[in-house]
Amino acid sequence: MLLGVRVSRRRTLIAVAFCLLSATLIAAEKGWFGLAISVDADGALSPTLRSVTITKVFSSSPAALAGLVPGDTILEVQGIVVAGAKADVMKAAMQKSVGETLRLKIQRGATQIREVSLIAVRKPPEQ
Repeated sequence: MLLGVRVSRRRTLIAVAFCLLSATLIAAEKGWFGLAISVDADGALSPTLRSVTITKVFSSSPAALAGLVPGDTILEVQGIVVAGAKADVMKAAMQKSVGETLRLKIQRGATQIREVSLIAVRKPPEQ
């Protein structure tokens, strides 16, 4: 019977560990914002950004719901100024898990500047 208790506890611990691992994997699922960008940068190995422009916004996406449109220029990502930033730093700042928020400062036209927050969602299968 003592052996039976140990096996039961071991199975319980394995089940709990599996649940925790599954929750961690789900929580870390790569988020999607529903936009495509064009990057203007200098350098090849470690490019320095000059500008980032939105080229496509998918319908019903977080980007569309925030009112972003193709042609909008991204000035800041998470408080990091795009012009002069390293591409790898900006890429890391834009990668969010499902449920996390991405803060952007956007310029539309010559003068309209605004801040938006996008909440990452699971990427739809058709995108």
